[in-house]
Amino acid sequence: MKKRLFIFALILSIMVINCKDVVKELTTTISGKVTSEGEPVSGAFVILLKDGITASSGIPLKNGMITNSRGNYMMIEVSAGDYYVVAIEDANSNFLFDTDTDKIGYYGDPDTLTGLTIPKTLHVNKDDDIEDINITKLYKLPQ
Repeated sequence: MKKRLFIFALILSIMVINCKDVVKELTTTISGKVTSEGEPVSGAFVILLKDGITASSGIPLKNGMITNSRGNYMMIEVSAGDYYVVAIEDANSNFLFDTDTDKIGYYGDPDTLTGLTIPKTLHVNKDDDIEDINITKLYKLPQ
């Protein structure tokens, strides 16, 4: 009985590991990590905004991926196009971006003058596997 249980657990483990690889091979994925002040941000929503659209108050977060306890995320089945990658820490848990309470961060390059991140457009092709799309700073927008 124990031997059968062990074999079943082993087969299940192999299937789970292989499923992750299959998902990455069959779909377009974007993955990375969200940190702020050098610490991982758990529970942040990572969303894609079409190029040219900015984050404004009231943007729904329900379609975003949520970071795990280490700040990691993976988006699957991403359509080809140009996007901004945005992380939002939903402080009041209402699944909307509220500029007065929530922190936001972009994938991009830091501005040496202001310390804010200059968003960078991410170009996604069909069947891409884009890794290390990291967001390193979350901040409150100036009111």
